[in-house]
Amino acid sequence: MLPNAQVDIYESMPVPFGLVRFGVAPDHPEVKNVINTFTKTARNPNVRFIGNVSIGRDVSLDELRHAYHAVLLTYGADQDRALDIPGENLGNVISARRFVGWYNGLPWDRNLDVNLDVEVAAILGQGNVALDIARILLTPIDKLRVKITFKYLQW
Repeated sequence: MLPNAQVDIYESMPVPFGLVRFGVAPDHPEVKNVINTFTKTARNPNVRFIGNVSIGRDVSLDELRHAYHAVLLTYGADQDRALDIPGENLGNVISARRFVGWYNGLPWDRNLDVNLDVEVAAILGQGNVALDIARILLTPIDKLRVKITFKYLQW
């Protein structure tokens, strides 16, 4: 559409590809392989990656509007949605977003206090992420060794 346009991609993390890198279950390498497609786009000389920048803290949306002809907001879920139910803030009650970030090694979730020395676990939800988490919890550690972060494997 715009073959000669300059495209700057801002990311709050210091590395590119957002949730594809940190939000996809590690036993889904075929989904994570989309990074190869993203890499081809990122290598285009008209594309520039600007990482470790938080919109609203490091640069305002208004500043971006003045610097660019168009600003596209293409962000994933970066915050949990509260259910407003009693006990949702108790220990070992963890949002899917943070748990997935933890087992994928997302920098700000890697020190999450997770106790997996349990016999039963409940997952609230029935979407893809809920199924990913169930599969990860039920997969023997030796099958995850090459796909998941070391900290997760230590439990």
